[in-house]
Amino acid sequence: MPSTATKAAPAQRSGNTGPAPALTDRSLSFLVRQAHRAFVARLVDQLVPHDVSAAEWAVLRMLWLQEGLTQVALADRMRVRKASLTSVLSTLERKGFLRRTQRGEDRRKYHLFLTRSGRALETELLPIGAAINRRALAGVDPEDADVAARVLERVIANLVA
Repeated sequence: MPSTATKAAPAQRSGNTGPAPALTDRSLSFLVRQAHRAFVARLVDQLVPHDVSAAEWAVLRMLWLQEGLTQVALADRMRVRKASLTSVLSTLERKGFLRRTQRGEDRRKYHLFLTRSGRALETELLPIGAAINRRALAGVDPEDADVAARVLERVIANLVA
């Protein structure tokens, strides 16, 4: 029986220099999502031997930059919901990469700190992320990469404002 799925039409390049129309496979939102999925797939492949998930990587990466954040502050920086971090933080704690510490007078707030093992992962895992970025940008003019980064920063600012 023939497939009813339709194949995406190839991108048209004939003289249309304006922005890609919305809701197509050339829209910025679609392309950003596909790029994100490709980055995550490569990252997951590389993290398997280290027993670290992509979500755990994202948390570790933030804590390598700044420890002592509360779960709320970490969620804000990562632009995720606080509740979505709960199981990731518990897993990192169970693996011995993270500890939660109460500080100050508010006993409801826990501050997040890396253990020695969690800090040691930085030298193992950061090069993986850097290698994936280099692979993604292979053949891309550095000026074009800079423009793309600036555009995406503006898009993010527009959407979170």
